[in-house]
Amino acid sequence: MSTIEVGRDHRGSHTSTLGAQPPRPHIVRRTLTYASVGPSGSAARRAGITLGIVVGSGLLAASSGIHLELWSMGYRTIPTIGPLFLVQVIAGALLAVLLLFSRRLLMVVAAAGFMIATIVGLLLSIYVGLFGFMDTLAAPYAGLSLGVESAGTVVLAIVGTAVARGHGYSEQRPPHADRRDNQRALQAQSG
Repeated sequence: MSTIEVGRDHRGSHTSTLGAQPPRPHIVRRTLTYASVGPSGSAARRAGITLGIVVGSGLLAASSGIHLELWSMGYRTIPTIGPLFLVQVIAGALLAVLLLFSRRLLMVVAAAGFMIATIVGLLLSIYVGLFGFMDTLAAPYAGLSLGVESAGTVVLAIVGTAVARGHGYSEQRPPHADRRDNQRALQAQSG
C-alpha cells in the first residue's frame, strides 16, 4: 500500500493526516447508541447484568457513605479536601441512584470512572499529597474505601463489558442464529 493510499478515506478523497479531523456523524451516532444501551439477551443474561448493576450501585453508595463518615469525623475541617469529600458524597450517591434506575451503559461507564477517580484521589493524597494534604493508608477507613472502590470498579467494568458486547452481538446476529447454527452442525455430523 502506498503512502498516498494510506492518506485516503474509503471514498477515495485525500484527507490530511495533520491536525484535527471533523467529527464523523456515523461515529457520533454509534457512540450515542452505545451510551444508551441497556441489558439485552436472554433472561439469565439480563438478570446477571441487573445483579451486577445493583452490586455496583451498592458499592458506589458504600463509598459515598464512607466519605460522609470521614467528612463528619473531621475531614470537613481540611481546606479544599473537606469540600471535595462532600462533593464525592453527593455525586456518588446521585450516580448510584441514576445507575440503578437507568441501567444504561453511559451510567455504568460514568460510575466506574467516578470510582477510579476516587481511587486516584486517595492514592495521590497518600503518595504525593493533594492540595497540601498528605494522607496514609493507616487513616480510618482508607483501606476499606480502597477495597470498596476497587471492587466497584471491577464489577462495573465487567457489567459495562457485558452490556457493550451484548449490544454488538445483538446488532450483528439475531438471537436465534446460534440455535440455528448448532442445529446445522448436528445435521452435518449425523448426515
